[in-house]
Amino acid sequence: MKKIVSLALLLAMMVAIFASCMGTTPDAAAEAATAITVDEVNFAIPVEIDGGESTTYTIEQAKAHELTKIYASYRYGGEDSWSGPQVTTAIFEGVKIKDFLADIGCPNATGLTVYHSDSEWYKEPFEYSAELIQEDGSLIAWIQNKTEIVKNSTTFVALVCENGGVNDMCSSIAKIVVHQ
Repeated sequence: MKKIVSLALLLAMMVAIFASCMGTTPDAAAEAATAITVDEVNFAIPVEIDGGESTTYTIEQAKAHELTKIYASYRYGGEDSWSGPQVTTAIFEGVKIKDFLADIGCPNATGLTVYHSDSEWYKEPFEYSAELIQEDGSLIAWIQNKTEIVKNSTTFVALVCENGGVNDMCSSIAKIVVHQ
């Protein structure tokens, strides 16, 4: 029994030494090794158009446009030490919603309903007015802070509005419904 306890303690010490040498724990190192980069992001967003045919919007279509950068504030879930929501500001980069609307044949859309991939947390879809989607500060973004993928996202693509407020960022688009 003493040998088993000694072996377990030795193993725990080796893991601690390994983590200190690497600057991270083995599980964090494994996660970092499988992390996706901005260059590897790929998305295809299902788009439903009121009174029209459904389509899909891809990253290839988005990359055909000049990318736009905006600063936007958003709310995200708290850390272990503070479970309440927190607010931060970041630089987002992507294609203007106006360009997206032109690409799908709806340049004069009157609004968008955007569904989040995490429907357990986001019970209601995000609603965007014509005023927000027709301005230059509204993006379909996949780059955050110049070199990172969009944080807290499973689809790696977000709808971000510079003037939308902290509750109006859909960080993980599952589907967009376009209202005409």
